[in-house]
Amino acid sequence: MRRTVMAGALMVLALVGCKRDGNKAGGGKGSARAGAVVGGMGVMLAEGAAEDLRVTEDGQFATYLRKTRKPTVEGIPPQMRLGELYMVPVTGGVPRKLGDGVTNVPGGLLFTPDSKHVLYLTGYNLANQSGALHVLALSDPSAEPRKLGDAVTYFLPSPDGTQLAFVDGGVLKLGALPAGPFRQVGGEVSTAGFSPDGTMLFFKRRLTAAGGLLAVPVVEDAAKKGEPLKLADQVGDFVLSPDSKRVAYQVRTPATPGMYDLYLADVPELKGRKVASGSTAFAFSPDSKWLARNDGGKPEVPGDLFVGPASGEPGRKVGERVKELAFSPDSQALGFLAKYDLSAGAGLMGVVALPDGEPKLVGSRVPNFLWGKDGKYVAFLSRFLKPIYSVDLMLYQVGAEKAEKAHPGVFGYGFAPENKALVFRAGCIREGRACDFKALTLPRAEQTQPQTWLQGIYSYKLSGDGNRILATSARMDSDTFDVAVYDVKTQARKTLDQGAQLPAYFAGPDDSLAVYVVKQGPNPGVYVAPAQP
Repeated sequence: MRRTVMAGALMVLALVGCKRDGNKAGGGKGSARAGAVVGGMGVMLAEGAAEDLRVTEDGQFATYLRKTRKPTVEGIPPQMRLGELYMVPVTGGVPRKLGDGVTNVPGGLLFTPDSKHVLYLTGYNLANQSGALHVLALSDPSAEPRKLGDAVTYFLPSPDGTQLAFVDGGVLKLGALPAGPFRQVGGEVSTAGFSPDGTMLFFKRRLTAAGGLLAVPVVEDAAKKGEPLKLADQVGDFVLSPDSKRVAYQVRTPATPGMYDLYLADVPELKGRKVASGSTAFAFSPDSKWLARNDGGKPEVPGDLFVGPASGEPGRKVGERVKELAFSPDSQALGFLAKYDLSAGAGLMGVVALPDGEPKLVGSRVPNFLWGKDGKYVAFLSRFLKPIYSVDLMLYQVGAEKAEKAHPGVFGYGFAPENKALVFRAGCIREGRACDFKALTLPRAEQTQPQTWLQGIYSYKLSGDGNRILATSARMDSDTFDVAVYDVKTQARKTLDQGAQLPAYFAGPDDSLAVYVVKQGPNPGVYVAPAQP
């Protein structure tokens, strides 16, 4: 399999172009950097200084900004930029300019979940945070960008990528991608969200319009004329169950400023009923059978945690003063932070097996936690004060009596695909810019210690199969990074390039390619390299 992937990656690079030392080439011509002692494996996809590199979910297309400029406006984030947006296939081709005045802030550019379209704002206006919305079909080289709105402040594609909702001049519009028609749904709208099955669109009105939550069918009902149904005014957050049958939403409590009561409504009836007071955290289980929420909270004290049927029947209490909660991916357990200290940003790590297991507190001074992909493990950080202060990574297997320490002094952690390992950065120096990348194989055998896969890394990405790592290392002579790929099975490591900027991505079929921006040297640009050591 590895030989097949590698051969495919080399064929892709051959199609992009051959390496040429010492000659600066235009975008898509396949120029390699000249004079690289270590690395130099990349082939140029697009020439010139680039920023804000992004790759579609299917790994086939990359977008980036060129000729970026920082707006001369006080109070904006220091990393904000405006520039010219370009798109290029990762297998090579002539880069296409899509528009100017495109921002790198969240919400300025999105790919549809099916990777068929890119949506972006041009002529971004900082004063009202709006721009002209355009859409482009990525798979059609002859397609031209289509303008959909002039003063768009928010846009969101449906989960299947076939529908689009956007707010243009405060008016919410809804229709099919890419050409519509887009019907007007409501005015004074701030944000919107599709149900997971894509059949309903929920949207919130601005505070000046009472902050109401409304919903409308995506496919217009001729008999009802598609009129939105209002659930409530003064709504905070809302969450839909994964099966799209229910919506839970917060409604401001008149008697207590800053606090919200929790309501639940069935879809499509949308008749809300109160299920909790003073609720700040709530979630449906992935299988849509359970609803967890805290109840009875005060402005400075989180409420107690209850879990019960998703239909809203009274649940059982499983934790006190809970601020954070998350179901396991298999819906068989619930993790939470109990007796939460708002000033410390930490609590006791709690786990309860569903439907009727006893809650267990397995860690203290915990700021965050993460479930493994199969729901058998939960990892969390714990702050230890003695003998010296240390933030250690802990691992708890559901059903066990206690958690085990995975490693001391950890900065960032996660699970490899299929729960093959618990991976993390540790032993960091240079203010976290150079760390050991370690892995604890799962299931953990007795006395098994983590293995060091890489040293001196800053960031990492795992391939889809978890067998390769795309890592960056912070250079000491500049604010750039070296990009390397590591094979977990063979333990082989290869530096692909030097002088890159974050982020670097896996791309192409089976994550066979690496895509990144080279910032320094005689040939800056967007590069692609085989993601094999």
